[in-house]
Amino acid sequence: MPRELKTEQELLEIVSKALDANTDTTGWSPTGIQEHAEDSEGCNWNINYLHGDSKDADVKEIVMLAAEKIINGLRQTIQLAVAS
Repeated sequence: MPRELKTEQELLEIVSKALDANTDTTGWSPTGIQEHAEDSEGCNWNINYLHGDSKDADVKEIVMLAAEKIINGLRQTIQLAVAS
């Protein structure tokens, strides 16, 4: 199945909405998209950092595990449109 092409802004909005829809990640958002060469699965982007309102290590651990699943699911279906 071909991946949908999205701009960085569209991709940020999609990821933000997906995180807000999950009770473990509500209130956390990506700070940006990291573009890279296509990996072995054919994806050319990733998100390495989320901003949230808690500094509690236990909360961050739960958030990051849940967010990783959400983001990896989106990475399987969406490709970042690269400006030529």
